[in-house]
Amino acid sequence: MCGRYALYGPYASLDPEWQSGWHALLPAALGSTARYNIAPSQDLPVVTLEAGEPVVRQLRWGLIPHWARDMKMAFSTINARAEGLLEKPAYRDAWRMGQRCLVPVSGWYEWQLLPGGRKQACYFHADNARNPMMLAGLWSEWQGPQGNPIRSYTIITTEALDIVAEVHDRQPRVLATRDWLPWLLADTRAARQWLAPESIPVTWHPVGATVGNVRQDHPGLIASLEEDDTAPRNGELW
Repeated sequence: MCGRYALYGPYASLDPEWQSGWHALLPAALGSTARYNIAPSQDLPVVTLEAGEPVVRQLRWGLIPHWARDMKMAFSTINARAEGLLEKPAYRDAWRMGQRCLVPVSGWYEWQLLPGGRKQACYFHADNARNPMMLAGLWSEWQGPQGNPIRSYTIITTEALDIVAEVHDRQPRVLATRDWLPWLLADTRAARQWLAPESIPVTWHPVGATVGNVRQDHPGLIASLEEDDTAPRNGELW
């Protein structure tokens, strides 16, 4: 489960491939975002398609299906398990309508269960920390009580692999750069290939318990505890 994540710059040092095409819109769109403890129900930048072109919009984290009576269920739809995604009522229509999105993150948090029942917060981030990762997601539009449209999203998760599995049994579906646009543009049959688990190039380290307080949001939350017997662990590269 991915229940908290971070998104922060600087984005001025993005790889050259980001300086052309639709990637070029990302630095400006993300440049004002510096968040270290993003939580469900908040509005965050998400990449969707409009008229066949990628755009960055602010969407609410926690998908609200178009048929929902109210917003309460959004707290149980922050993540969508890839297994059964096509059949589950909360996500089925969004999938059939091709409402896929990209969720930019600098990293995410998971809690590792330790002997004795204690939980240790851990922060996962890309090996190449200059660029944000993109997580596969779905979005939906729901009519609010005053008739105002509310767009929301969920993050797709899969079985955890490699070093992620050392901490948790689930991982967000991180997409390689080459798959970003195809994920948005593919038809529903072709898009199924990205629902399978894939090894991801990440590093993780333990962080302080303060991240559990949603009112805290500062760079210190992602700092390593620097425990002598706990070094950052490196994953495989694409």
